[in-house]
Amino acid sequence: MDIKDQGMSVHDEVIDKKPIYHDAVGTVHLVDGTDEIVLIPTPAPDPRDPLNLPQWRKWLVTITLGLFSITSVLITSGLGAILTDVQAYYDYDPRVSDLMTYPTLFMGVGNLIAMPLAMAVGRRPVFLASALVLVIGSIWCAASGSLGSHIAGRDILSMAAGQSEALCPLIIQEIHFLHERSSTLAWFSAIQSIGTAALLISSTYLTQSLGWKWWYGVFGIVNGLILALSFLFVPESRYDRPTDAFEGAVHIHQLGGDDRIERATTHHSVVLDLVRYKPRTLKNDLQIFHGSTDWRAFVTCWKQMIQCFLFPNILWVVLMNSTVLGIYVVMVTEYAGILVQPPYNFAFTTLGYVQTGQIAVALIMIPVLGYGGDFLTRKLAERKGGMSESENRLIPLIIPVIIVIGSCVFFGRAGSDPEAWSPWTIIVTYSAEYFGFISIVLLGYTYSLDSYPERAGPILVLICAVRGFISFGISYGVTKFVAQLGYASALNVCAIVFGVVSAFGLPVFFFGKKIRSKTMRWAVDNKDLNVE
Repeated sequence: MDIKDQGMSVHDEVIDKKPIYHDAVGTVHLVDGTDEIVLIPTPAPDPRDPLNLPQWRKWLVTITLGLFSITSVLITSGLGAILTDVQAYYDYDPRVSDLMTYPTLFMGVGNLIAMPLAMAVGRRPVFLASALVLVIGSIWCAASGSLGSHIAGRDILSMAAGQSEALCPLIIQEIHFLHERSSTLAWFSAIQSIGTAALLISSTYLTQSLGWKWWYGVFGIVNGLILALSFLFVPESRYDRPTDAFEGAVHIHQLGGDDRIERATTHHSVVLDLVRYKPRTLKNDLQIFHGSTDWRAFVTCWKQMIQCFLFPNILWVVLMNSTVLGIYVVMVTEYAGILVQPPYNFAFTTLGYVQTGQIAVALIMIPVLGYGGDFLTRKLAERKGGMSESENRLIPLIIPVIIVIGSCVFFGRAGSDPEAWSPWTIIVTYSAEYFGFISIVLLGYTYSLDSYPERAGPILVLICAVRGFISFGISYGVTKFVAQLGYASALNVCAIVFGVVSAFGLPVFFFGKKIRSKTMRWAVDNKDLNVE
């Protein structure tokens, strides 16, 4: 929504040419006293501001987005659970592997197209269009009459499924405040992980009963229901704010009067203004398009993506995400082959139950890194006179970094010498690496969004698209990589590479504030808020 649509005007010139942030973007006053938390971003007195949605509605949005992400991840990445049936159907055509490798590439492509579009026309129309394409793509794959058509259908639906990685977290970020961001994103990730794992377990039984085409058919019907829920419950979350709203204190320049500062806390939130603003209504919520379309924002998003990629701290976050995903691709590609062979001899139908470990680690992540991360951020802010630094979000990274390195070492040794190791070594380390993966994704999101709140969209696209492209490249070379080096050596290489990338987090942590200060000129829009 444009500021002018709120009954406010904007000066042609910004009064102060210096950035509104007094120190560095991402350094904010979060805590007043001992128990009063500043609401960041500062909500407007507008009932249609998404930050003013009631808490139950915000949870309903988060759950709906989580359901969308479950089927998105399942249809694009879960085909491995029924791949043997698909291979047999196509007489073991080697091109069947394209059904597994290309979706990650097209998820990245989908992010690069959809996110700039969402910046131009709004989040709601792009999300609903993606949900619709996911339904159409599922039907396409179920009705495909050739392998080529099947591959094309999966590529199309993967472009839509990519919105579960970037657009969904962006919407969640835009309807929640900074102090609750980690926990809500953790819940979103947990819903995705638990739902996907449960459906992966059921996929083998569904395919055995109805055939692999009905695997697409059933989830196509489910996607149709999710589309209906999304239309009803996911509102537009785009809302144009002045820059200092992201600092927690809006400086309102009253033309012809004294300026004032508008702040809001958990104890003293903004009072909704029903005189100057329209109330939130069901009719308004159900509209597809809200506000004006700004095609310049489409180009600007691409420009900002390039700028943010050159920020040292964001580049490091992208590399961390890409490296841990690469390790997960290695493990998810190889764990089944290890378990079905002697001496473990797992039955094919029991492999799905290995995914129950992902349910367990998702439940662990919510209190430890979700609520725990928000709690740590508040407590550290209290110790520093209420000031919060975004680098505080990086402290919990110590846990997943240690877990991922340990998982690589033990997974590699068990794969190389299964006679000497229990199958539980493979199962536990595979699940532990998944914990590391989703934890690093969560902490990377929260750190980046806290550091550069006005660049949330471009940064999320960078993280998701780059790791998707890297995953696509790795998926082609995993088997050869492991065959040449052996499990132990291959996973040792993974551990060393990940350890080196992780070590660069130390200068990011200690010099992050200086980095944010130096890059602030490219990350702050300097929007003022002025009223008649």
